[in-house]
Amino acid sequence: MIMTANESLSLSLRFKDLVQRDLSHVFQDFIPVDMIEQRAREVMQGSRERIFTAPNTILTMLLSAVNEDKSLQHGLNLFKVIFESQCKRAIEEEQIRLEAEKARDAHVSRRAGRPKQYKSKLPKCYRQPLSDSTAGYATARENVDKSIFEDVYHYSTDFGDLDQESWYGMKTFICDGTYLQLQDTEDIRTQYTVKGQEESYPQALLQVMLRQGSGQISQFALGNRQQSELLLTIPMIRKLEENSLLLADDLYNTYYHFCLTKQQKCHIIVPGKRIRNYKVVRDISDNDQIVEVSKTVRPDYVSKEEWKSLPDKILLRRIEYTYPTKSGLESAILYTTIVDEKITSAEIVAKYTMRWDIEICIREIKTLMDINVLRSKSRDMLYKELLIALTAYNMVRKIIAKSADKVGFSPQEDIFQKCNPLGRNILLDKKGRVFFKWSPGRYGYTNGANQQTPNPASKGEKTTLSEKN
Repeated sequence: MIMTANESLSLSLRFKDLVQRDLSHVFQDFIPVDMIEQRAREVMQGSRERIFTAPNTILTMLLSAVNEDKSLQHGLNLFKVIFESQCKRAIEEEQIRLEAEKARDAHVSRRAGRPKQYKSKLPKCYRQPLSDSTAGYATARENVDKSIFEDVYHYSTDFGDLDQESWYGMKTFICDGTYLQLQDTEDIRTQYTVKGQEESYPQALLQVMLRQGSGQISQFALGNRQQSELLLTIPMIRKLEENSLLLADDLYNTYYHFCLTKQQKCHIIVPGKRIRNYKVVRDISDNDQIVEVSKTVRPDYVSKEEWKSLPDKILLRRIEYTYPTKSGLESAILYTTIVDEKITSAEIVAKYTMRWDIEICIREIKTLMDINVLRSKSRDMLYKELLIALTAYNMVRKIIAKSADKVGFSPQEDIFQKCNPLGRNILLDKKGRVFFKWSPGRYGYTNGANQQTPNPASKGEKTTLSEKN
């Protein structure tokens, strides 16, 4: 299935509508409770928590991930509503059972001795109001082992029969990276300090591989600002199943990544914005050539041994095409490992240009899940927070994928205006401080008027953080 622009925006609107609802019953259906309980017994021996069990804790964190208010108190409040509702239902069901048992025993001759007591066997916590203190919930979040969060995330990446999109038998993936703002704590600074900007807040590099069509996050990696996207992508490419197709930007137009994808028996399509030396082997058609590219200088992220093992030359396909802009036609180049001439150059160009825009995709995830700024104050918890956010995103995408055939989205509707408020704007200055309104400058325009009036909100530093999206 090729995802057109209108369909992509329509599904994003569906995402926004879903995250504004109560997803507790939906997430409960998608959470692998048995798996979580089994893993908790294996790695959390000795835990006897009756309220904030591992499944309850993870469900609460998932609900918080799709709410604008991600505070511990709000998360606890969400859980209280669900937990107290479940307690009430459990008490009512037990009361019905006890009454039925009492009615049955009334028709049986009573034995000698003390009369039978029809008492509740439910834990006391089911009959007592849950405390408003967040201490128990905060402790439970820390106590749930990181590996359980990873298992739940991996479970969310499996879309089963919903993941059927293919192009010439190839599953298509989109890869890109983005920066996340972190909290300024000593523990986080040990790994995520920005080199040369020690006074600014720590930042992390999030590398994501998205599945085209269903839109789920299939793989991700987290690194610091000093690490390269190209380095973080290597283990992700090595996990791609055979005959997959990767769409990436010009950064991935490297000899090593061409060789790596070929070794995995996969393919890659990237734009050729930089000048690349090549030798034409043969012309398939006008502006469509099979070219030979030679190995040059070893990049820092590749070991000497691995670099030596690569072939000295590889064959690629070079396609030159034009596309319309406001100023007229402009030319562009694509490089790909697809040399099968049965797949025309027009189809390859269409496949790349009709994809969900890479930059929009990754920015959309950051905005929808509000993870521009991670709130946790330790490396362990920020990793759990990110896992939960990506898991929640996948779960909602899975709900959307089930109804993708009923989109019925009209291109005449104001799709961009509707998509604009997908999430709250997170505006940061260079020291990591958060603002929630754009400053129009020293003199801003008044609403509904053309004249300029002084804007007192513009006083003070409002420099936004320059970040890669």
